[in-house]
Amino acid sequence: MKSKFKQINSFAWRFATICLLAVLGVACSDSETTDTTRFTLYYTGLTDIGPSMSGTIASPTYKGSTPYDFVITNVTLNGEQYNTTEIFEIDSNTGAITLTSAKDTPVGLFKISVSCYSDGKRYDYADAIEVNMMKPVPDGIIVEPNWLETDYENIINNDDALQLPTAHVKTDGNHISITGYKIASVMYNNVAIDQPNKYFTISNSGEFSIVKGNTAIKPGVYTISLRLITAAVDEEEEEGIFENAIQVNITSKPLSLVYTPNEGKIEEETAQSGQTTFTSSVPEFVGSLEEIQYSISKITPATEKIQIDATTGVLTVATGHQFAAGENYVVNVKVANKFAPEGVEFEECFTLSTVEYINPVANFTYSATKATQAIAFSVEKAANFIGDEVWYEFVNLPEELKEQINIGERDGIISAVQGNTIKPGTYSIQVKASNTKNEEIATLVLTVEENPNYFTYIRYGNNLGLTPVENYANQFRVASGEELTALKLTPETDLKPGVSVKWEITSLHQSGNIKINDEGVITTASKDYKAGNCGIALIEATAGNGPTAVTVKTPIFFRYSSVVSGVTIEYTPFVLQANPRKQTRSVVPVVTGTDDLSKIYLDYRRTFNYYNINGATSDGVAHGSGVITSNTFLQYLWDKCEADYSTKFPISYYSDTKGTIKNDLTNNTLAYVDNTDNSSNRLSVVVNANQWEHDGWANGCFIAQMTFVTNGNVASINSGSQIFPLVIWLDTKF
Repeated sequence: MKSKFKQINSFAWRFATICLLAVLGVACSDSETTDTTRFTLYYTGLTDIGPSMSGTIASPTYKGSTPYDFVITNVTLNGEQYNTTEIFEIDSNTGAITLTSAKDTPVGLFKISVSCYSDGKRYDYADAIEVNMMKPVPDGIIVEPNWLETDYENIINNDDALQLPTAHVKTDGNHISITGYKIASVMYNNVAIDQPNKYFTISNSGEFSIVKGNTAIKPGVYTISLRLITAAVDEEEEEGIFENAIQVNITSKPLSLVYTPNEGKIEEETAQSGQTTFTSSVPEFVGSLEEIQYSISKITPATEKIQIDATTGVLTVATGHQFAAGENYVVNVKVANKFAPEGVEFEECFTLSTVEYINPVANFTYSATKATQAIAFSVEKAANFIGDEVWYEFVNLPEELKEQINIGERDGIISAVQGNTIKPGTYSIQVKASNTKNEEIATLVLTVEENPNYFTYIRYGNNLGLTPVENYANQFRVASGEELTALKLTPETDLKPGVSVKWEITSLHQSGNIKINDEGVITTASKDYKAGNCGIALIEATAGNGPTAVTVKTPIFFRYSSVVSGVTIEYTPFVLQANPRKQTRSVVPVVTGTDDLSKIYLDYRRTFNYYNINGATSDGVAHGSGVITSNTFLQYLWDKCEADYSTKFPISYYSDTKGTIKNDLTNNTLAYVDNTDNSSNRLSVVVNANQWEHDGWANGCFIAQMTFVTNGNVASINSGSQIFPLVIWLDTKF
């Protein structure tokens, strides 16, 4: 069911151009219908949709119990209430928003507010989605060709000899010029894909191309809209949308076919069981869907009783099969499509076993359990449980336990990891156990007892005058070794009185003589002062002893400020706290010692160092600290960027040592110093989203040497003056 936004005021409007900004996380407002927990929705937005276009904002992800009864509650244009009855529609069950535009919609910033229910409570989301209405580009702009087609194998193959097709944005005369090119949105199956620049790119000269080596791309047709800066003769530049400018068809033979689960059981037919049937899940298929056809190519041992739906791939067994207990059937499936009409066989992709009897779920219970705050625990179901082929899942899990506890889908074990943040209290946790026969719901009563050793932070403040201190803690700028030695840093924590604490400190970068005493007081030494560099150390405080001990880690930072080549460049704060899932931009530095700031160019060049704090891969192996050498975190990042370990380009603004600006600063670039001329953000540092990851998000500190010139000669920046003015601290909590 879909509901349309109801009239807010009397003046009418129509919809022309939509620009939905990037991923937005929105938190609910407090009201009498909400509780003290935080239920949160995250919409992945479309970007830059033009006149007469339509599309879908995918259903939001959420933190908490499953939401329902979605309604659009308000729409504003440039801060004023605005009325639409036709354009925005929300699916009341899923929260997906459908947009249908018209040609004469007014330009400006629209904001859409939504509400939903979760666990019987209403949550309101003000300005959940921003919609920037833009003009279409003027007539006379074309793309040649506007249809590209290439095989998936050519994209993922890094062989430079395999050239991918490109297209060029052009004008059909001399009355208009184009000075800026960006990808606005990419639609796949009428749904906007996130981070479109990972798939396609467009250069400063208007050449559109497919990103080579991207294994994440899927076969199918992509529709790309562009965001262009244009100017007619004797007129000022303006930005607009070139809707549906290019279509790209990624063709492919069938690539993979996966049934989840890839095995199943069926009961033999007896007087006790009666007639039995079986139906598999819908398989996940990767490949072109054009002219797709599923068939069974082989069953071992042979039987005609297992059938397949030619259009969906679902396997079924009808009544009257007469399978006997102990018989196992292994199924090979062939999938054909337009690009492989002879078909591709996927061997042993499903196994069906016949059993004498499938026990229904019975005696499903958990014993009441006590746990200690922040300490790992694991709870198994009762020993007298009965049931075959059972799947387990949480039912209406309390929001405060979301992302804190886990359940084994096949064993029903409920667990939490060391360092979990579940608050003391008693919780009722419902679990559903189900199989083909029946289902039961059991409740675990979990009591989390207060841990006397529990604490959450260590703070030393800062000497930069930044507030609130908790947002900028643990960073100190000094201009000499004497100033460094003069620092006596005393911690502030939320430790409970009387708890014994063991303090440790480890030098990570240019802080080899730092010390910490039994009270957590830090002292430094003048010999650690390295002009133009930064110091980093890691503090660990362990409260208590034994199984209830709690350890908190936090870095501390020092900026060794100095004049370099007559110039000082200072970021305040000089620690950029960045969430690796999001794009983050630093402040613009204060530069002194030169009269013409437009001639300063600054770039990451060398001496790249990463220091792991809590980053770990999915199998528990910590991200490797250090420079770009074997098995370090940076090595894997350079590999992702397809860069030689000796190159600076994954962290550089420039594509070569001559000062040529990269065409694309999003793909294959971890971070960079923004050297855009005449920009208010000039010399700020940008950390790109979703780049700092290798089987787990970065949780640590990155620092590297920058070089700079002050004479405007960007071609000489590689041999410019050297500084380490900024530390990037990566953590998903930011």
